[in-house]
Amino acid sequence: MSKMRYSIEKAFENLARVIYRNRLKTLFVMFMVFGALASMVADLSIDTSTEEMLHSEDPARIKYDEFKSQFGDTSLILIMITPPDIFESSFLEKLKRFHRSLEDEVPYIEEVTSLLNIRSTRGEGDTVHVDGLLEGWPEKTYDLGAVKNIARNIPLYTNHILSKDRKSTAIILKTDASAYDPAHNRENEDDMSDDSMGDDGGMFSGTAPVNAPKALSPDENALVFDAVNRLIKRYENENFQISFTGGPVVVDVFNRTTDKDMKKFSGLTTLMIILFLVILFRRISGVILPLIVVNMSMFSTLGLMVLTGTPISMMTTVIPSFLIAVGIADSVHVLAIFYRKYQEGKSKEDAIAYALGHSGLAVAMTSLTTSAGLLSFSFAEISTIADMGIYAAAGVVLALLYTIILMPALVAVVPVVRKKANPGEDKVSFMDRILLGFAGFSTSHPIKIVIFSLICFVVSMVYISRLEFSSNLLTYFPPDHEVRKDLGHVEDKFEGSITVEIIVDTKKEDGLQDPAILKSLERVSNRIMDLKNGDVHVGKVFSIVDVVKETNQALHGNDPDYYSIPRDRAQVAQELMLFQNSKPEDLEKITDSRLSKARVTINTKWVDSVLYEDFVDHLEMIFEKEFQGRAEVIVTGLSALLARTIPAALHSMMESYYIAFCIITILMLVLVGDIKLGLLSMAPNLLPIIMVMGLISAFGINLDINTLFIGSVAIGLVVDDTIHFMYNYKKYYDSTGNPVLAVEKTLLGTGRALLITSVVLAANFFVITTATLNHSIRFGLFTGIVVILALLADFVLAPALMVLASAKEEAKSVSQIQGPVIKSIE
Repeated sequence: MSKMRYSIEKAFENLARVIYRNRLKTLFVMFMVFGALASMVADLSIDTSTEEMLHSEDPARIKYDEFKSQFGDTSLILIMITPPDIFESSFLEKLKRFHRSLEDEVPYIEEVTSLLNIRSTRGEGDTVHVDGLLEGWPEKTYDLGAVKNIARNIPLYTNHILSKDRKSTAIILKTDASAYDPAHNRENEDDMSDDSMGDDGGMFSGTAPVNAPKALSPDENALVFDAVNRLIKRYENENFQISFTGGPVVVDVFNRTTDKDMKKFSGLTTLMIILFLVILFRRISGVILPLIVVNMSMFSTLGLMVLTGTPISMMTTVIPSFLIAVGIADSVHVLAIFYRKYQEGKSKEDAIAYALGHSGLAVAMTSLTTSAGLLSFSFAEISTIADMGIYAAAGVVLALLYTIILMPALVAVVPVVRKKANPGEDKVSFMDRILLGFAGFSTSHPIKIVIFSLICFVVSMVYISRLEFSSNLLTYFPPDHEVRKDLGHVEDKFEGSITVEIIVDTKKEDGLQDPAILKSLERVSNRIMDLKNGDVHVGKVFSIVDVVKETNQALHGNDPDYYSIPRDRAQVAQELMLFQNSKPEDLEKITDSRLSKARVTINTKWVDSVLYEDFVDHLEMIFEKEFQGRAEVIVTGLSALLARTIPAALHSMMESYYIAFCIITILMLVLVGDIKLGLLSMAPNLLPIIMVMGLISAFGINLDINTLFIGSVAIGLVVDDTIHFMYNYKKYYDSTGNPVLAVEKTLLGTGRALLITSVVLAANFFVITTATLNHSIRFGLFTGIVVILALLADFVLAPALMVLASAKEEAKSVSQIQGPVIKSIE
């Protein structure tokens, strides 16, 4: 193993010399590759939609896309207005002006629904009229007192356009997300034929829809949000109090706040990296070269994402921070050796060749191990988690390539001056004393350290056992944040802002004319109105049943006693025909053209997404039982997607962690070349992550996607540190046979770089705690703690384990090692 390691180290040394001597060619090729990738970053898109978390072939994604291809997007924007009196003429006049302004001034709006144009079904003899409740008002005279009574007694309006207490009214905006993706259409043009489609143009045929609806982009959604906000500021006063919410609103505010937070602390993190690099190297080149490597690897990775058509998602936002950590660590480990050898008198070529020969294999192994661990996420059933694994791994490899290929070429062209000896040497001696202190403590008390580590492990595992999965985007906002308060106000009044969509497919033309099917829809709707599953409960149910009952009442002199489903099929058919003749667009929203499929929309409150899984399963069971043998039941909608996506995401990440640790363990065994030492080296890898997860539980924080991201980053950081320690320890132990001396040499050598990079990274992550959003604060805090714990594990636990496992004779204390040890290093 030692012979192979020597050969590989020599190959890295020779590679550095070849690159150094061909510096201009190397720089030209590398910058051409970088330029090609970086030029694409301007086209990087962001997609935080729930459906994009699923692979395109995922059954739940297919159902949702097919649903949207017929019925449009289910994401609605809800504006709640609370006046002194809803049916007072001055308020209605202002409401009408506001309504028209929304139609005229807000882009990408398909439909605006308010008290003015909400459907009103009434009969005159054998004729059914379906108009807006106040259509033509005020030009057309209405008895507002009578309208008020009508509105209060129409079931459709409650928890939809009127709050349950009748003190607030809503305006509902449907965005124009029914536009079709031209690229998708072109891909499918050749597949369009009658034979290839289902009964309704491919709807719910088990394959992706031909015309896949394209939701608004984040930029388009932001334009909608800004336009509505401008109008709210223009119209709002104490007699016209407005709350503004809905899925697109929450996501837009989340994206904007995240962007604002990132801009706020990105400058701070850059300054902090520069500061510590100055302290470490005290050279301009020591600052510039690592920053070049970090930025080139980061922008190249983002360019790769554009090249493959992969947008930034909530999962992949962690990639830049992660690559900064990896890129800085790689650069510092190489440059630390280079500057030391160059200062000792070696030429630049000899110094960089020695540095790459000394650290190249360790850097390569840390990168490959980290990449292998990250690639385990590529098997996740959630596409954005798979993307995070693929592109984070690609970024790590790019950081490695830029380090070992670009760094020697940059060193060759960048002026590097040898520094004269000065009092600054005392700072190095002070760091040496700190490192020797760790070496002495860890090698003198190995048993106590191992016992203490076991106690920490056991206590952490107890807390981890109490962790529960959770995912609620709203909890990312502070309790007093406007978006959270507005949603709370709206849901208190209207009891629901998110939907489950259920399609009941009779598989028969005019199947919905069967009174028995309609009665079943009515029965199951009434049942689920009383359904509660923890914090999830139903606020409103919409379906074709409402239309039939409204029409039946209208044909019977508008008598509320006839708000029911007729017993005769022919009468149902007649009523649906009359309604369709009067308001066909309303019928198109709730059924297909063949009247074979019924759309049932169920409004629920925005709660922890994990709770939707049981809730949606319960709904599906109720519908399946009711329509068994008579109709197919398909459950979709945003709540159903969350029910599928969030638990799958959480469990996929957990499974990926197990795979990652198995891969890393195997690679550690290969690197160390000793089964016993290789397995022991996994303890410093595992313990920091286990302890942080225990801390998260102790702080009462649930396990969500964001907290699992901490583990994703931690895997790379912890493993990198351990590999650098084990690689150097094994080399020094093989040459000296003394575990105590090997620990000292390791810490005095690679320990300097580990200490500085860990302090830099921890400080950078702690800067993130200045963010506005709670999840960012938690990410910064606990990832910073992971970095510190990883350093302590490699400075204290790893040496203790090596002493216990490797020493064949009584370990000598650090105090017995004389000063020449420092000078004899390397």
